Parts: sequence; C-alpha cells; structure tokens
Amino acid sequence: MRKITLSNGKTVEVKCLSCALTSGEVEAEGGVIVESEYFHAHLDVAYPIEGLVILVSKRHIKCELNEPEKVDYINLLSKIRKAQREILGIEHVYYI
Repeated sequence: MRKITLSNGKTVEVKCLSCALTSGEVEAEGGVIVESEYFHAHLDVAYPIEGLVILVSKRHIKCELNEPEKVDYINLLSKIRKAQREILGIEHVYYI
C-alpha cells in the first residue's frame, strides 16, 4: 500500500492510485474530466493544474494497447485536445 497526499490535504492509502481513481475509490479534484470504456481522464491528484490532464488506462498495461484500446485512446486524446484549445485557449500541449 502507498500513502498519497491529495491536493485537499487528505491522505489516502491505496495499492494502485490509477485503480483507485478509475473505480471511484479516490476522486481527483474536479472529478472525472472524461471517461471511456478503456480510459479515464482527470487532473493530477496532488497538484491540480488547469489544462493538465492525466489520461490513464482502466487496466494495467504491461506492454501494448490492444486494437480497440488504441482507437479509443486516440479518439479520447483528440476530444481532450479539442477542449483544451476551444475552452481553455491552450495552443500548445506536451504529451508525456
């Protein structure tokens, strides 16, 4: 188990932060930005910064995305990028 301090000062103990977020056990500040069958997007739980989106898989991926996940990932990433540009006016993004 890992102890993680959230942006609101609350400390949670979880085995996997991504699993805790996608299951709803832990809620990121601002809640879920967008969710699909395979992915979940939210702000950073420790340092929520407007426009910084964390896109996580709902399953542990050790090697590669399968074909449906690849399509879903690109579609979801495109939706997020469009919203960043249109709603927040963000011209440039960095994918990490």
